Amino acid sequence: MNDSIACVFPETLPDEALLFPLVQVFGQLVYMQAVEDEPLDQGRSTPFIEQLLRQGTLQLYTPMPLGDQRQRFLALTGDIKNRRDDYAGQLSMLSLAGLSRREQQETKNSILSELLHSGKIVPRQEEEEQIVWQSRLLLKLGEFFDAEQANLDSALRMISSRQDALLAALREEEDILLEPRSPRAAAGFHTDGMLQHRLKAWSRLYFHKTDSVPPPVQIFITGHAAAFDILQEVFEKRRQQSPRLLVSLELPARGNPAAGEPLPPTAEMHQRTDLLAALAAMTDPEASGLPPGPGLPDPLTEGAAAWSLLVDTQYPAAIYGRCRLDLFLFPGLSARSLFLESFSAGDLSAADHLPPAGLGTLVGVLRINRKE
Repeated sequence: MNDSIACVFPETLPDEALLFPLVQVFGQLVYMQAVEDEPLDQGRSTPFIEQLLRQGTLQLYTPMPLGDQRQRFLALTGDIKNRRDDYAGQLSMLSLAGLSRREQQETKNSILSELLHSGKIVPRQEEEEQIVWQSRLLLKLGEFFDAEQANLDSALRMISSRQDALLAALREEEDILLEPRSPRAAAGFHTDGMLQHRLKAWSRLYFHKTDSVPPPVQIFITGHAAAFDILQEVFEKRRQQSPRLLVSLELPARGNPAAGEPLPPTAEMHQRTDLLAALAAMTDPEASGLPPGPGLPDPLTEGAAAWSLLVDTQYPAAIYGRCRLDLFLFPGLSARSLFLESFSAGDLSAADHLPPAGLGTLVGVLRINRKE
């Protein structure tokens, strides 16, 4: 049985493009939700995602559930979504996310108070509770942003497809050589303009100290190379060392197009207990040392080689494509310390600087070629 658990960040809505490769490796995947028990939008849910939810392979977790404030919060975010032009002048992303300096605190509070008042929600007086509200709002705004980006990407792909057809027709009719389209046009448009805001909001909410018990996550996974770059940069600057690349795994990038929808991982994939056990050992509180250095037998390296052969057998690259999961160890830091130190400097307490149980924190970067 595969008991490994990974958490995807900073998105709060499941994405099949990330889920399909990751379920080959991990027994359970966790997404943090800003609002508890919120059904997935029909435009975001797929049969594959619904299947994972039914199986328990995909788990949704909300720290500090809103409880009796849930409907009021949803009313506020719904109002923002439907009347975005009215809120444009009030809703500064930088201020709402609390990314501004201390001298801008009053502006942030005034913006949030005005928004909460318009949504008929009593403003929280305590700064800590106010930060939680800010984080939830920012994460919901990120969801709206993703939806708009998805629509834009779809429109650009349609334009690119029509352009391809037109160019092909012109070649046939005129028998001329035309310049190929720019790869950028084919890839669509995606921006990470909100990424830093979302990383801070996600970290503040996920690692907020509360009575709710989070899933026992062993590895944190992101599809944003820029998010990992921030973690690495801050870690190297403050700790005078680099995170250690443990292993790179080739994974199938998508389901079989001929099948109509993705298929669940094969039993053979989850039986690679040698590789998975080696990964789990990295976060074991009883772990006593790092994996062997270069030239020495390493269960991760050996397991990765066997894994590649299995992936080639079960998921031919010509049909399923390929992506890569790079797993890094950040030694000597708990996940809470690593994330808050990197994305929300100043939110750490003295206790957060204590050595963690185990060797440190595992972070994975899923590298997908979204041009395919």
